[in-house]
Amino acid sequence: MLIESAAEGRIAVGFAKDGVLMGDFTLSPLDVANMAAALLAASKDGADKLPARDGETQDSGALVLPSSFSLGPGMMPGQEALILSFGQSHLAFSMPQATMQSLGESMVMLATRNRAQ
Repeated sequence: MLIESAAEGRIAVGFAKDGVLMGDFTLSPLDVANMAAALLAASKDGADKLPARDGETQDSGALVLPSSFSLGPGMMPGQEALILSFGQSHLAFSMPQATMQSLGESMVMLATRNRAQ
């Protein structure tokens, strides 16, 4: 897969197999966020079907630096959302308020840990 920024804030995506470009198209930032959300949801659903491997630990995954993050309403009543922005693409993670509170407390603890030392 080949991905790069394109003209007018769009994103160019190309699919290659054995070094041969099979097809390409451009996406809007909203299309990119929707694609990322669909891929992450499919990954979550497929995780239960992975065979167990003895002694193998899960990788931390790809590290990405968002351009900003914010909080907003969640998908359902009683939920809040952590919104990560990547330029004009926004990806929201909806979670129960108790989970959001626990996450927030952990973030504050991490942010203040170095100050106390």
